[in-house]
Amino acid sequence: MKVLTRACYFNRCFNAENFYGGLSRERFGLAFYIMFMKRKEEDRKNRFIFIHAPQDWSFYIFALPCFVSALMWFALFGKLIAYLFMGDDFYWPALIALPIYSIFFVNLLGYLKSFKPKKGVCLNRVEQTVSFAWKIDGEKDIPSGANLSFNWEDIVCKQKQNVGSVGSMVSVLELSHHNLESFPNAKMTLPLGLDNTSMPINNYLMWEYIVRYMDISKPLPDSPEFELFRELDPLTAKLDEKNKRPNRFWTQFSLEQQREIEEQIFQEALKFDWSEGKVQPEITKPWEVWTPDPKRPPKPRGMFTMIMLQLVFCYPE
Repeated sequence: MKVLTRACYFNRCFNAENFYGGLSRERFGLAFYIMFMKRKEEDRKNRFIFIHAPQDWSFYIFALPCFVSALMWFALFGKLIAYLFMGDDFYWPALIALPIYSIFFVNLLGYLKSFKPKKGVCLNRVEQTVSFAWKIDGEKDIPSGANLSFNWEDIVCKQKQNVGSVGSMVSVLELSHHNLESFPNAKMTLPLGLDNTSMPINNYLMWEYIVRYMDISKPLPDSPEFELFRELDPLTAKLDEKNKRPNRFWTQFSLEQQREIEEQIFQEALKFDWSEGKVQPEITKPWEVWTPDPKRPPKPRGMFTMIMLQLVFCYPE
């Protein structure tokens, strides 16, 4: 087990963002329930980020009506084709009943999902706290089962070796309170989404991402993930104005080009000597390094496409 230091050596934070909704964060299409709900704070990445724990079984309960909807729409389309070209019978009320079903579940599932407890860890940049989304049992002077927030300074990150799905050793990160004797369940293994048997580099990149985000002496990382929130952070907004940063810079990049930049940075990370302790300067003006490809502009998802996806898959977006 290795405890990672709170330092950024590689200094390359980059997470691609699909700006499928363009610059608007207020679109809802057929998800009318959003009109009556206050926007959730966890969407504001200038304040905090939430790292989700692996999906639990409840995911499949929410996915079932969506799967049924898609199945019925494809069956309906097949019946319509058979009616038009083969003269088969067609049940016309289905053209009304099925959209009603979809609109009902788009709103019901979206509404219920907004109240579904999330499992994971919340990193609060503004208040410099870390909280785990489950009840924490701890010392005697703390109420049993209280949902606690810990100071960022009390959190450590450990690199551990676990047995993977195929029996090989896998390198993983565990974020936890430094005193696990007092708070034994104040910990979470970070879901990196990759088999890190031969690539523990992902661990270092994830930890640097967290450390850099929580450093309030610096602006938000200049990454597509934070593009729509930069102006909400006073320090970031001030430095962006000073640097004459192009407005909505990363929204000019297609998702494909962003992922190419991600891969470029990852390949650089593989060649970087992490053991030397040498600090690489951060890229503070990415517009001097990368330019959007005019032949591959971003493709925001239109309202028609959004509504069709909501009808077919009951996904509120």
